[in-house]
Amino acid sequence: MKKILLAVTILTVLLISGFYHPADRAEGTLVVVDTLASSLIVPWDICFLPSGDMLFTERNGKVRKYADGRLDPKPVLQVPDIEVEGKRGLLGLCLHPDFARNHFLYLAYNHRDDDKSLLRVARYEYVDDSLINPKTIIEGIPASHNHTGCRLKFGPDKKLYITTGDADMPMLSQDLKAFNGKILRLNDDGSIPADNPFMSNDTARHEIWTYGHRNSQGIAFQPGTNLLFNTEHGPTGGDEVNLISKGKNYGWPVIHHRDVKPGMTKSLMEFSPSIGPAEALFYSGKAFPALKGHLLAGNMRGEAILNVTLKNQQITAYNFLFKNMFGRIRALAEGPDGTLYISTSMIDPPETNMTVGEKGYDLLLHIRPAKPGERDRAINLETSGTMIQAINNTAPKPPGNSERKPEVLYAQLCASCHGASLEGKDKVPSLVDDNWVHGGQKSDIIRSIRDGIISKGMPAWRGVLTKDEIDKIAGYILNKGRK
Repeated sequence: MKKILLAVTILTVLLISGFYHPADRAEGTLVVVDTLASSLIVPWDICFLPSGDMLFTERNGKVRKYADGRLDPKPVLQVPDIEVEGKRGLLGLCLHPDFARNHFLYLAYNHRDDDKSLLRVARYEYVDDSLINPKTIIEGIPASHNHTGCRLKFGPDKKLYITTGDADMPMLSQDLKAFNGKILRLNDDGSIPADNPFMSNDTARHEIWTYGHRNSQGIAFQPGTNLLFNTEHGPTGGDEVNLISKGKNYGWPVIHHRDVKPGMTKSLMEFSPSIGPAEALFYSGKAFPALKGHLLAGNMRGEAILNVTLKNQQITAYNFLFKNMFGRIRALAEGPDGTLYISTSMIDPPETNMTVGEKGYDLLLHIRPAKPGERDRAINLETSGTMIQAINNTAPKPPGNSERKPEVLYAQLCASCHGASLEGKDKVPSLVDDNWVHGGQKSDIIRSIRDGIISKGMPAWRGVLTKDEIDKIAGYILNKGRK
């Protein structure tokens, strides 16, 4: 009897505190996941035409069409001057809000200019299942092996929002003269809106809407409020969901994880260990009533769909749907009928060693309500991931000096590639027992940390770390690697 009374008391407290939301649980919602296409090359973004036909990008430069239950073998477009290497290639895709009238479609892709890797956003016309008349909207955005962005989204204001990565040069995220680590805002023809926040700053790029981002691959406008949210990759954890406001500084690389600093905007929520958040959307359909109004985001490292409940611009709860069922989820889209479409991102060095076609990856998947007679292969949304959890939205304490210790900085900034014990990961070699590619003397390690090895995806931490911190991290690496 005491145990029963205790359980009832705990449940009552959770209900009063707002941390338990039985109405938000997808209880009894049975869904089926159909494979629409396989053996794809990182389907990066998905959109739907007014006809209901689907277009999606593959990172190898192809725009593909799925219609009438089949994938057209002939690409709608093969981008001619694309650079496909590492995380680079054909990325974001979106339609103009007046597509039915003007047939405009926008693509983001990497290309080379001499020895530089860059990102370009171009506008095309969709005519007779082909993309023609390309017009450059913006170019010259720095790119690299990692942290290239790039998600495209038109807002309720009919302006084009573009996310960029820091291109492995973190400190440029704080530089208003650089495109690195920003959310940009443009008119549909590439011109700059007069109400952008830095129009009166003669030394700033006027295209910038917000800055201090690391690598944002998801942006979504909340219906009803028109508020903009983003999802963003952190360094070895510290992945973020942010409420995006005009002209704000989101801190990278000066603050990350739960750091706070005056003049910089902290995240609504940070996720450690990393979930690798990708495309985001607010669900508005009728197929899954339990998800109505929720913020959803594909998770790559987390291999799930993040399902977030918001109230009064704060995250109140979240859970993970389809955890570890389909691999790394990058693209996420709501179809015209309110069902969901996702793509996997398994051919993704260095995170995976997947080869083209292995296990049928990459996949284009359709999530829909189960029909009568499909119970044997249906998935219950309630049990497809962890239960909804409470989130502490109180402001974290500012970091103490202990958080700048070399072992903590190594764990936050270096371990995702080099391993917690310097053992290496996938294509990143071990640093144990003097296995050094770029020199193993302390001066060599300091140089690598300070200047980065950009061509290999290692960021330059100059300006992020003090000279003394770089020296201590180099010493920590040497001591740990030679034990």
